[in-house]
Amino acid sequence: MSNQNEQIIHGFLQSFNKGGDAVAALFDEEAIIEFPYAHSLGTPGKLPKAAYHQYLNNALPNMPGLQFSQVQIFDTVSGNMAWAEFHGEATIPSTGVHYQQDYVARFTFRNGKIIHYKEYWNVAPGLEAFGGKHKTQEQFTHQTK
Repeated sequence: MSNQNEQIIHGFLQSFNKGGDAVAALFDEEAIIEFPYAHSLGTPGKLPKAAYHQYLNNALPNMPGLQFSQVQIFDTVSGNMAWAEFHGEATIPSTGVHYQQDYVARFTFRNGKIIHYKEYWNVAPGLEAFGGKHKTQEQFTHQTK
């Protein structure tokens, strides 16, 4: 495993409690972020960096104290890609529900930054924790559908 890639992944997970600016700073300007199951929640499934930054600014205040544990990182032979598994938890202020989620994510790196990020997760814990599809949309995108 590239020590630099591993440091970026750990820094990524630690940055969520520092705000959207801290997370976005780890991404290349041309980065693409994908959430393949997000459409089920009515939230974006593919975002360029600027839109992801705004998404984070909307979402992170709704997940204060988000903590990640059980982090496992798996290198690939290419050297510029890694997979990670991790567990996330936070109590959602708007509902009081304790959110718990297991994630699998693929990171692709270029020049010490994340150029492509693809995150897989189960939609059910999000729907429960945030109070359903409509409330999730509001909290993550400020949309009212």
